Amino acid sequence: MVKVVKSIIKKGQTKQRPGGKMTPKYITVHNTANRNKGSNAEMHARYLHNGAGGRTVGWHFTVDDKEIYQHLPLNEHGWHAEDGAKGKGNLTSIGIEICENSDGNHDKAMQNAQWLIRKLMSDHNISIKNVVPHKHWSGKNCPNRILPIWDKFIDGLKEQPKSDNLYKVQIGAYKQKVNADLQAKRAKDKGFDTYILREKGLYKVQIGAYNKLENAQKQADKARKAGFDIYIENSGSGSTSSKLKTFKVGQKVRIKQSAKKYSRANVTIPSKYKNKSYTIQQVGKNDVLIKELYSWVRKSDVQ
Repeated sequence: MVKVVKSIIKKGQTKQRPGGKMTPKYITVHNTANRNKGSNAEMHARYLHNGAGGRTVGWHFTVDDKEIYQHLPLNEHGWHAEDGAKGKGNLTSIGIEICENSDGNHDKAMQNAQWLIRKLMSDHNISIKNVVPHKHWSGKNCPNRILPIWDKFIDGLKEQPKSDNLYKVQIGAYKQKVNADLQAKRAKDKGFDTYILREKGLYKVQIGAYNKLENAQKQADKARKAGFDIYIENSGSGSTSSKLKTFKVGQKVRIKQSAKKYSRANVTIPSKYKNKSYTIQQVGKNDVLIKELYSWVRKSDVQ
């Protein structure tokens, strides 16, 4: 964990803190382009608080090799992407400046920034695809020191964040890696970022790891709608993978294509009844009563 110092610019200093509301969808990475000695995160915080030399500019975080300074609330946009007053870069992205002062360790500053970005991705449910360089918005050669190694920088974000309590969203666990690879490709084709982890002899296909359960649930809901069976594993509690879904009366569900027989009758479920929306009328210990069919179906066979 890296020390984060809150140094929020005062309201009314609109050239640095415009005050417009924002729901973060992107994270934009910058280099400070300032290699002077002492040009660390604290110095850049003072620079913004002192009016940035009259410039209209403001970003959310500055990161150096020892600590991180936060300048703007994360529900407010800044001026850092150079794509205009109505640009997505300015209005929907969290701006992060990474220091490159000559008396600092730039590699360590990048690692600290990666830690911060992983945390922001988890806290705000931001896809790794939406972590972009400043160049993405304006064409500027920024972050100048990271662009030549951008793919490596992004690969560093795929490392599992160290946390005592992570909610890992999984879409399958396989003995054979080839099967995990096929499931991962299927997920990638539908727009998900995937990771294959090997644990206890199984290749687990994961589409996210989150500090907050609500963010894991959002990702799980998105994947369920795309046709995947979802498991959430809580690494903090040491629990094993379990189905996310909590079944309630009145809830809409559908019978999986893989379902074979009704749970309380030795009768095959016709294909025509699968992948259609139904209503739960009653919840049993291991099964649910489908109102429209008036038949019991195993919980593991509905989603």
